[in-house]
Amino acid sequence: MDVKSLPTIESIRFEGLNFAHEGYDPTLRACDFEFPTNSVVWVKSEEGAGKTSLLQVMAGLLIPQGGSYYLNERDVVPMSFEEFLPYRLKIGFTFDYGGLINNRSIFDNIVLPLNYHHLLSPADAKARVKDLIERFDLGKFQKERPAHVPGRVRKLAVLLRGLVTHPDLLLLDDPSVGLGDATQTVFTELLKELHQQGHVKHLFVSSHDERFMRLFHHEIVHLSAGLLYRQAAGAEKVVVNG
Repeated sequence: MDVKSLPTIESIRFEGLNFAHEGYDPTLRACDFEFPTNSVVWVKSEEGAGKTSLLQVMAGLLIPQGGSYYLNERDVVPMSFEEFLPYRLKIGFTFDYGGLINNRSIFDNIVLPLNYHHLLSPADAKARVKDLIERFDLGKFQKERPAHVPGRVRKLAVLLRGLVTHPDLLLLDDPSVGLGDATQTVFTELLKELHQQGHVKHLFVSSHDERFMRLFHHEIVHLSAGLLYRQAAGAEKVVVNG
């Protein structure tokens, strides 16, 4: 797919959105919310309130039971897989240690989205991943399979695969878990570089790691009882959801 033909994600909002896992309280309850854009957003909630599910809805991995999810003022909820794909390719997501293919090397796992969707030539895709491997000093692990590398390397592979396509919208669930301080710093610097280059315009992070989040200038969005709230700087959380 021609990268230049993909839409640029500029705005993100929910309108009357409902989502619940069967047998559980709603994660989102008739939710009207305009998400902050062109910034780093720290998504906070009580344990088990649904931060991961919220990010999965935003990634298009979970389908709401009602309401609308607008990207660039287009409702993506009723779209077919083919219709949503151009937006999906501009969204990166990572969830814990999941998603790596066990019978492929660390290098092959990271390069997979570029090659599978033909977003770059094979040579350019290889060069991009090689740069990431060198930046994070993963050379000695790149030919190994996920089961044969330390947890830190697996976590890095998950994170790097989520951003290797240079998405507009990047959704990170507990990205700092399993990473050392030095690796966290290098990863943060990479995200800031990509943002300066016009990529990763909208970064949403679910985390309990206050120290990691202090590495960014960020806004805060709270998820509570199925509603979303935007917190003003230096203030208590502000209700913006009717």
